[in-house]
Amino acid sequence: MTLFWILVALITLASLLFVWWPVLVQRRPRVAPDRNAQNIAIFKERVAELETEMAQGNLDQDAFVELRRELELNLLQEVADEPQPLGEQQRNLWLPIMLSLLVPALSIYLYLQWGASAELALPRQQQAEHPESSHDMQGIEQQIANLKARLEENPGNSQGWFTLGRTYMTLNRYEDAFNAFARVGELVGEHAEILGQQAQAIYFGAGHQITPEVERIIDRALELDPNDPGTIGLLGISAYESGQYVKAIEYWQKLVGSDRPNINRAGLQAAIEQAQEQLRQQGIDYQVPPVTATAAAELKVLVEVAPELVGRAPAETTVFVYAQAVAGPRIPLAVAKLQLRELPTMVTLNDAMAMGPMAKLSSVDQVQIKATISRSGTPGSKPGDMEGVVTPVAVHGNTEVVKVMIDHQVQ
Repeated sequence: MTLFWILVALITLASLLFVWWPVLVQRRPRVAPDRNAQNIAIFKERVAELETEMAQGNLDQDAFVELRRELELNLLQEVADEPQPLGEQQRNLWLPIMLSLLVPALSIYLYLQWGASAELALPRQQQAEHPESSHDMQGIEQQIANLKARLEENPGNSQGWFTLGRTYMTLNRYEDAFNAFARVGELVGEHAEILGQQAQAIYFGAGHQITPEVERIIDRALELDPNDPGTIGLLGISAYESGQYVKAIEYWQKLVGSDRPNINRAGLQAAIEQAQEQLRQQGIDYQVPPVTATAAAELKVLVEVAPELVGRAPAETTVFVYAQAVAGPRIPLAVAKLQLRELPTMVTLNDAMAMGPMAKLSSVDQVQIKATISRSGTPGSKPGDMEGVVTPVAVHGNTEVVKVMIDHQVQ
């Protein structure tokens, strides 16, 4: 918006230059001797003489002020009585002066009446509501086109559909976002994080309203994961916008103290402070207890090979260690890639090792840990591979080392 008004000012100056240029380039008129300048010079000399007299002690301050005032009155009278300079022709300045005033004023008035200032201000508002939207719009549209082309070639790419949905959300294309998230659900099954994103798409698309469909999706998401950040964050936003500031603070405090990674705790804290300010304006001094984030979910895994299988595969053979949900889709929630020569070794599995944002270690309570010596070098168990499995393993608060022994061959 600032750039726009700068351009408007430059264009206006250029138009005024066309108005004033003929006046400025006219031949300067030949004028009679300028007695005004002579009177001013005499005035300055007399004032200087008075200052000298006062500095020498011949005049006091009151006398100096009185004499200077008389000189100023005489000067004004003499200047006012002087005739205007004589020129070859009288310059008509009233027209360029009037145009200089009317052109900018008329331009601004017409723009405010018929222009699109509201549309120019919209990107700033969207940027404040969604920081991600600060990216270049043309670049985002190109990224969407490229991503959709890749998805046409590989429609089973759940991560690509999830990314497409998030991109649509930043552009306020909520219906498209919902459809993209629905496609993810079709590919990977029902997950709280995906449902939370769908609920957000419907909520914002419905003008920030908790519709019956949004309520149904939220209930199901919390049934799958009571601590899903997207769903809880949406509940906080809805509570805040409906004036339920205490409830909004409680929702956001729950996120601040969660063990989930990639949570903007600084942003949540700012939102909590804003809700507190709203309460103070209502005469309520609501104190928020300090919250310390719990430790992020992670599992320490010791991977070993049974003695009877040692030497069955080359030392450079790939080994995959991953966690899968005990119930629901068996999507890897955290994956580590090693070589057989590194065993035995200790591996730490956490959310940073997730294959996608919709499937994380912290999103489930129990997992099975599997270690596979992959002869093909690709994930998954295939005939001829060797593997070991431990199940079930508690995720949250588990500080024990999980020992996985690769002890059998896949048939």
